[in-house]
Amino acid sequence: MATEYTPPAPGSKIIIVGGGCFGLSTAYALALKHQYDIWVFDRQAIPANDAASCDINKIVRMDYANDTLYMHLMVEAFGMWRQWNKERAEKNLEPVFHQSGVLLFSGKDKFSDFERDCMKNIREAGYGHFIEEFISPEQIIEKFPQFQKAVENGFNTAYLNKEGGWCNSSEAVKHIYNKCLDLDVHFVTGMDTGCLDSLYCDPKSPNTVVGIKTADGKIHYGDRVLLTTGSWTSGVVDMHKQVVATGQQVIHFQPPQHLRREWEKLPVWCGDLSNTGYYGFPCNADGKMKIGKHHSGYLNPRATDEVSVPRTQVTHTGDTIPIGALREFRQFMGKFLPETSNLDISFGRVCWYSDSIDGDFVIGPHPDYKNLLVACGDSGHGLKFIPVIGFKIRDIVEGIDTEYSRAWAWRNMQTQDTKLDGLRADALLQRLILCEDNNADCRMCHVDEFKASFDHASAAKI
Repeated sequence: MATEYTPPAPGSKIIIVGGGCFGLSTAYALALKHQYDIWVFDRQAIPANDAASCDINKIVRMDYANDTLYMHLMVEAFGMWRQWNKERAEKNLEPVFHQSGVLLFSGKDKFSDFERDCMKNIREAGYGHFIEEFISPEQIIEKFPQFQKAVENGFNTAYLNKEGGWCNSSEAVKHIYNKCLDLDVHFVTGMDTGCLDSLYCDPKSPNTVVGIKTADGKIHYGDRVLLTTGSWTSGVVDMHKQVVATGQQVIHFQPPQHLRREWEKLPVWCGDLSNTGYYGFPCNADGKMKIGKHHSGYLNPRATDEVSVPRTQVTHTGDTIPIGALREFRQFMGKFLPETSNLDISFGRVCWYSDSIDGDFVIGPHPDYKNLLVACGDSGHGLKFIPVIGFKIRDIVEGIDTEYSRAWAWRNMQTQDTKLDGLRADALLQRLILCEDNNADCRMCHVDEFKASFDHASAAKI
C-alpha cells in the first residue's frame, strides 16, 4: 500500500543522494527558497567520472514527436541555457550551450513517423520558424556537403531544427554545482564519506526513512531523502521494475586537421535515429567527435538478485565497449560518414541510462517508504533539462500538483508493457548481457581493435 506523502516544512533538512543532473538541479531550485537545509552526497567529486551527466556533450533538442510535455519543457530550458552562457561570458568562460542546430535524417525517401510527428507538433505549437525542411536530397547536400555520402547511401530525407544544438554536459554540471555552492548547499563527497551504504529507517517504524548511512558507517539524519542516483537507483532501492540500468555505447574520433575543420561546422545529427539508434556531434574545441547509439542497451545483472547495475570505467578501468557494438559502429559509419573508416577510434565507453518502463521520467514519493522520494528514469534524455528540471522536481518535493508531477508519478506498469522513448520507438527491444560468457559479441573490445587497420572479419574467425 502506498505511503501518504507529506511535504517538508520550512527549516527541514533535505538529503539529496547523487550530484548529477537531477540532484544538482533540484538542490539549486530548493536552495533558491532559502528555507531548507540542503545536503548533497556523492561518492565522487563533482562531476562524477562515471555518471551519465559527465560527458563532453549531450544533445539539446525539442524534437519529441507526440511527447509534447518535453517539447514545452525544452522551450523553457532554451532561455535558461542562454542565460547560463551570459553568466559564463561574464567570467570569461566558454559557453555551455552551442546552437549548432539538430539535423534529423530519415531514409527511404520519406520521413519516419517520429520526424513527421516532431514537425507537426512543433509547428502546431507556434515554433514552425525553428524548422527548415529539405524538399530534396540535393538541398541537404547543398546546405551540408559533409553529408553527401550519407545522402547518397539512403539518408536522403531530413529537416533541421535551427533552435537546437548541444551542450558541454560536464561543464554544465560544474556550472550549476557552483551556483549551488553560492547558495550554501552542503556537499559531502568521497568513496567513504559521500557514498550511500543504505537508507536509514526509524527502528520503531521500518518503512519511515529518517536519513542515510554512508560507507564510513556514519548515519546522517534528514527530514526528507531524495534519491537522484541515476542508473544506480534500482540497485539501491526496490523500484518494482519501473526502471532498469541499461548500458549504451559511445565512441570518439580525433580526426586530422582537414577533417576537423569540416566537422567543426556540422550540426548535431540523428541518422534515422528511431530506426538505427545512431547520432553524433560536431568536433568540439578539443578536436573530439562523439558518436553514440541510443537503443535498448545492455544489461549488467548482479549475481545476488539479477538487478542490472552500472559497470563503469571507475570500477573496471580497462572497459571500452562491446565488440559487437564496435562492429556495428564501423558498419553504420562506413555508410553515413565513410571518412571515419580510415580513422582510429580514440575512446569508447558504456554510458548508463536509468531506463524507465515507458520512457518517461520517474519522479515522486516512493510508495514503499515514508519521507523518501526518487528522481530517476532519465531514459537517456535528461541532461538537456538541467537548467530547469530541478524546479519541476522542487514542486514534487513540496507536494504541488502539476502536469509534470502527474506525468512522472510512480507507475505500476508490468514488464511486458515496456516501451522505449519516442526517439527509440522503432528499435528492437532486445537487451544483451554485457560480458556474457557465451556471447562473443558482448565481450569488451581491446584498445587495439579501435584501430582502423584492425581486421575484424579475420578476428571473428579465430
